[in-house]
Amino acid sequence: MIPPYEPPGGIFVPLPRAAVLAFTRSTEPPPRHVLHLPVAVPDLDGALDMARTLARLLAPTPQVDVAGITVSAEDAQHVRHWVFCDRIMPDRRRCAREADHVGACLPDDDP
Repeated sequence: MIPPYEPPGGIFVPLPRAAVLAFTRSTEPPPRHVLHLPVAVPDLDGALDMARTLARLLAPTPQVDVAGITVSAEDAQHVRHWVFCDRIMPDRRRCAREADHVGACLPDDDP
C-alpha cells in the first residue's frame, strides 16, 4: 500500500505573511486611541500658551493632530477651548493662527 502524500513540513504549512495579509486585510480603518495628558496650569491663558508650546514640539510627529488641541478646566472638562483656529483655507490647508484671532486667517505649515 502507498502511504498518503504529506507535504514537506507537515500538513499545516504556514502561509507566507504576504498571503495572510492579502486575505485578512480589512477595509475598516484601524482603531485609534487618544492620549489625555493632564497638565496643571493656574489660568486659561497659561494653559493655552502651554498647549501651543506642546503643539509646536509635537507637530513633526505624524500621529499628532495639532489642529484638534483643546484646553479645559479640570472641573469642567466638557467645556473645551480651541487652541488653534483650524479654518480650512482655499488651498485646503488649515489656518494655524490662534483660535478667535483678529484678522485674516493665515495658512501655515508650522502652528
